[in-house]
Amino acid sequence: MSLIVTGLLMAACNEDFKDWAIQKTYLPEDAITIPGYTASAASAAGIDLNTETGETVQLINLSGAALPEGYLLNGVRAYIIPADDETAEPVVLKAANAEGFFSVADLQETVVKFYGPRPTPRTFKAHVYADAIKDGQSALIDAGEINIILTPIAPQISENYYLVGGPNDWGESAKNKTLKFNHSGKDVYEDPIFTVVFAASAGDTWFAIGDDEACEAIANDNDWSKLYGTTKGNGNTDPEGTLDRRLNLADDGSFCVPAGAKFIKVTLNMMDRTYKIETVNISDTYYLIGGPGEWNAESAMTMKFSHSDKSVFDDPVFTYVLASSGSEMWFAFGDKDAIDAVAGGTWNQLFGTTGASEDLKGSFDRRYNLDGDHSFHVDGQAKFYRFQINVMEMTYEITPLNFSEYFYEIGNESGWTTAHALYGGAGDGKYLGYYYLDGEFKFKPNADNWDDDLEYVSGDATSGTLTSGGGPNCPAADAGFYQINLDAAAMNYSIVKVNSISIIGTVNGNWDTDTDLTYNKETGAWEITTTLAAGNMKFRMNHDWTISWGGANGDPAAFNNLTEYNGKDLAVEAGTYKIQLFISYEGNNKVVMTKQ
Repeated sequence: MSLIVTGLLMAACNEDFKDWAIQKTYLPEDAITIPGYTASAASAAGIDLNTETGETVQLINLSGAALPEGYLLNGVRAYIIPADDETAEPVVLKAANAEGFFSVADLQETVVKFYGPRPTPRTFKAHVYADAIKDGQSALIDAGEINIILTPIAPQISENYYLVGGPNDWGESAKNKTLKFNHSGKDVYEDPIFTVVFAASAGDTWFAIGDDEACEAIANDNDWSKLYGTTKGNGNTDPEGTLDRRLNLADDGSFCVPAGAKFIKVTLNMMDRTYKIETVNISDTYYLIGGPGEWNAESAMTMKFSHSDKSVFDDPVFTYVLASSGSEMWFAFGDKDAIDAVAGGTWNQLFGTTGASEDLKGSFDRRYNLDGDHSFHVDGQAKFYRFQINVMEMTYEITPLNFSEYFYEIGNESGWTTAHALYGGAGDGKYLGYYYLDGEFKFKPNADNWDDDLEYVSGDATSGTLTSGGGPNCPAADAGFYQINLDAAAMNYSIVKVNSISIIGTVNGNWDTDTDLTYNKETGAWEITTTLAAGNMKFRMNHDWTISWGGANGDPAAFNNLTEYNGKDLAVEAGTYKIQLFISYEGNNKVVMTKQ
């Protein structure tokens, strides 16, 4: 009986042959089945593409023994989907020959398409078809569905890498994992780039690289054979090359940077097993260029990044807050040398992103051409943008900011139970409030939860820089009543001790005499009982006119709404009063005057 006749006889039961996992909408509709003619996996254990040296590998077994006499197989192909996602659209691969050999490159591309390049065995379903040909006539044969296991080509990449040696003791730096390489946090097979910036030694700087396994081998067994070094030989000073695990770093492959460098940046590409070493001259001052300003040196010198009072090595984070123009903005930044170069007509010393302009987070370096995708870019839809750079890690982060009216202080003074409002009506991230402090504290944007709270980075007992990435509490100052200033845009704060609040005005006989109030921690008020003459008065802080409170909206009778911004003199009748002054934040300040 001819193959075609067999096909016609079997076609009626084709639907009952097997409930194929791949959706029929993706499969050929005119295929026929032959009893006993099915494909099988060439390897039940799977195929590790890392070990294949040829261009093709046998993926499936197909025998022509079940075909009618004279027919030959041709055009073998497989419809492949992940075994754990039967709704996926299949990849169709054509075999190199009728024996079921497929291109290694095609199989690699298929695994990476669905799972990425991590070298983990992946199970797929493959629905196999082949053409049976005789005398120029052909029929499409459905050879069934099989499971195949593929491991893609990729090196083993660790989650963490550490500098061993360099400015630190070799053994201690390995045991303590002192200098960890920076990484984006993405899957290491999607982003295999690791970087570290560290202070150079006084003389030549020698180092190697270890992952967790290598460092633990040193710590536990004094086994140094698992460290990574250069393939170019011990002490090689080439800034780029390949690396691998070295059996003896003393003779074969530790890195060396000649004396003279201030800082050293090492970049690893662990997919390619390559390294790049750069000397970095870190500055202590940086300027924005472009953005809300002009692309010239004069404008850039007015847009200086803020920084703590610590050394750059101790605190490498600089911050600039851009006010939005309401439309797209493009910008870069530079140190003084780069801006001076711009003034002289040279633009190749500015810093730009190593990624795409619209990336809000990534790495930067000096760009020889800021055109295209190397200047930074924001869409202008937020009211402000916080631009932070870490000059040790050579990374940046841009945060769109839309500030609400209030931020909150919370701390030990209330047993961490009461959120104290700070007012920021201008919407620029600057908040102000007055409260009693007694111990450590933090800041948070929401009164009723801890989401996105701000914590301490560096500073002293009365000022410091902040982070939203997790950190310690702001340190305790002396217990007392304080003016609290928070800049949530620039990520810093300061507190000023309120040593006194006093009454001043003609109610005292003249505007030169202060009558001090006393702070009552129980009532939260500054209090006094005193006799006043008929006249006008204000309240001022620390016997100075820098901060004073009077009636809001130009109202001399606004005792329930005091402002520190051009407040009106309060009109008072003569008499003896118990005075309670409640100062907390703008719009909530008031004085209660009870005539005795």
